[in-house]
Amino acid sequence: MIDISKGRFWDLPLSLVSGCTRCSPGCANCWSLAMEKRFRFVYRRGECLFLDPACGGERINDTRILTHPERLSIPLKRRKPTVYAILNDLHHEKVPMEFRVDAYSVMFGCIQHTYLVLTKRPEEMLRYFKENTLPEYSGHDHIWHGLTVCNQQEADEKIRVFLQVPGWKILSIEPMLSGMNIEVYLEHYRRGNDTEPSSLDAVILGGETGPGARPIKIEWVRFVRDQCQNAGIPFFFKSFGKYPPFGNYRLLDGRTHDELPWIKTEKKG
Repeated sequence: MIDISKGRFWDLPLSLVSGCTRCSPGCANCWSLAMEKRFRFVYRRGECLFLDPACGGERINDTRILTHPERLSIPLKRRKPTVYAILNDLHHEKVPMEFRVDAYSVMFGCIQHTYLVLTKRPEEMLRYFKENTLPEYSGHDHIWHGLTVCNQQEADEKIRVFLQVPGWKILSIEPMLSGMNIEVYLEHYRRGNDTEPSSLDAVILGGETGPGARPIKIEWVRFVRDQCQNAGIPFFFKSFGKYPPFGNYRLLDGRTHDELPWIKTEKKG
């Protein structure tokens, strides 16, 4: 069972990629890059081992990307249906296309699990599907693709590209750094000359945590929540982050908002 009491919307992480590069204002206090500043890496026969900084070794910086093909078999060994969050950005421009193909081959073939594949790079995600899937591909019910944005400008620049990705689509607003109007993206949006409509299928929202966290305003959260309710789109509120009002980091107007549509989905028309 997913532990939503802590604002988590997945069961287990599946870290297929190490390393990332900043590409958004939301990356300023990135937890992943913070972890890689804390640890050093040493490479031995193609394996990546975490070492305490005091032990020496080679420090990995935020421009080096490492894939972990040895972890692709993890879902194959687990019978219990599990929601996996694919970490880090599988669609980073420096992740080889061949590795992305291998990752999707595992996801396509291991259908008892649900996979959440989030990116900040919708152009790269879309490029994968244009180069590696058939034109009639419409998505798999157990794979949810997500786009992470942090403010209105980033949403307007990236969502229209993301809506061209086939299948189920999540918008992740985390960390939320400004008020946002996403109403147009919650409705069916016709792209170019394409006659098939596409829209967002769920919205996740959360404030920033950790050192240097920037505050979130309760009215920002309410506005997005209300837009989702008006459009009939599932809304999951993760938390207010480091600066919760009234002392509770998950309650919004007296209750939690825990709509997780990937727990039970029906096949798209």
